[in-house]
Amino acid sequence: MKHLALSATILGALIATTPVSAQEYVIRLSHGVPETMQDGQHAWATVFKEFVESATGGDIEVRILGANSAGSERQQLERVQTGINQMLLVSEITMPSFFEPAQVFGIPYLFPSSVVAWDVMDGEFGEQFGEAWREATGIRIIGGIESGFRSFFNSERPVHSPADLAGLRIRTGENPVHMAMVEALGASPTPIAWAEVYTSLQQGVVDGMENPPGLFYSMRFFEHQDYLTVDRHLYSFHFAMINDDFYQSLPEDYQAIVTEASALADTVGRSVAFLAERRALEDLREAGIEVYFPTAEEYAEFRDLARPAGEALVREQIGDEWVDSILGAIDATQASYANP
Repeated sequence: MKHLALSATILGALIATTPVSAQEYVIRLSHGVPETMQDGQHAWATVFKEFVESATGGDIEVRILGANSAGSERQQLERVQTGINQMLLVSEITMPSFFEPAQVFGIPYLFPSSVVAWDVMDGEFGEQFGEAWREATGIRIIGGIESGFRSFFNSERPVHSPADLAGLRIRTGENPVHMAMVEALGASPTPIAWAEVYTSLQQGVVDGMENPPGLFYSMRFFEHQDYLTVDRHLYSFHFAMINDDFYQSLPEDYQAIVTEASALADTVGRSVAFLAERRALEDLREAGIEVYFPTAEEYAEFRDLARPAGEALVREQIGDEWVDSILGAIDATQASYANP
């Protein structure tokens, strides 16, 4: 996946592109969050829809299926893979069930910042991963945003160190690396489908969860949680994907429009998600959540327990190639900042 820089060509496509095909197409684009422009996923979908429909003169209709109306993330991926739906925005958590090397994104404390993550996924590593994913699944990655860095929430007590997590049932997604991370920190990992998280918190099935603050706030999970520890242990991607057979069936000019639309949507969606995470911290405080930022020593304690356990499991599951590749890409990106 390579992110395309915004240019006059991209922006001008809304008014200047002249489609050569008169055939009509429908893109069913699903995601799992409320249909509000306060959320990066829906902002992505909205920008993409408006760009594509305008630039094709309405020959491509984009129907947004938000708030898990197309099923769980796994079901949404399956529906795009089989061609029932054409596109989705999906987190990295569900991807290993379809392509094991996607476990590499679950290594705890992998990315130091959003900017590094964007550069890595917009560069050579992202291109290589995207091609391998397409060959394995028949689904093409055309863009990507973030939901921010995941941190720990719970309803029982303040968590300042891994010892404070002991005995807590923490919701995770269907990702074995995330589960290993939670277990290494002393808590009990409990995988629950995304669509069932709110009721699980409400009914006390779990004591807490790990999620980006912005997404946590937009889903109103704070109604059943009391404490947030901002340890930023996992960077959460949301990839924009399209069924590759459908994409290849489009005329070349429409393929170009879809690609251009995703580039613009990436920029908007990333910006919305980036700001939402930071705004959410204040919103959560106002909602009564106790927000705690670990000290450098406490952060190191979380990292030193979780990182080796997560990385070892990933290497065991998928081998060294993808792990070494992403670690090398991160190191190279950071070095480029130090030596521009």
